Amino acid sequence: MIKVPVLAVLNNKGIIAELEIEVRDGDGGTLFLDAELGTDEDSRRSIKNAFSLLQVKNADVLVRLKSNELSCLCGGSLALPVYLGMYACLNKMEFKPRTFATGCISEKSEITPIGGLAEKIKAVLGKADLLLVPKGQGLPVEGIRIKEVSNLKQAIEKALCVPNGE
Repeated sequence: MIKVPVLAVLNNKGIIAELEIEVRDGDGGTLFLDAELGTDEDSRRSIKNAFSLLQVKNADVLVRLKSNELSCLCGGSLALPVYLGMYACLNKMEFKPRTFATGCISEKSEITPIGGLAEKIKAVLGKADLLLVPKGQGLPVEGIRIKEVSNLKQAIEKALCVPNGE
């Protein structure tokens, strides 16, 4: 199981939520979304798209909301952190410390623009060393490195690492 930080905007304020992603032995190709994970249609579609890009075999993936503080995580920008979490789980990797990501993912594995970036940046100030954003949305912010990524390979290289001792 891996804990995945996700950024969202609620009532014009950036928030950090935490998802838990678990991979279990199974028939493969099955994605389970926790019933308490309230999402809109864009979010469900983006999570399903992220899952389909992994081409999972012989495993099932469960995505659940760790905190009861939020009733809904909305928007396609959940796709990138959820994809990274699923990829990390499947490949025995983890997020680099104090690293966050936000971005939509196209069917061609391209990272595409998001909304609410200013609010999300405010939410991670003082909590993040690195924030991955879609290409074209990077901007200089004191106190945090913001790196643009245009595809999943770049995002994996910048956000994930093999745990020490493995």
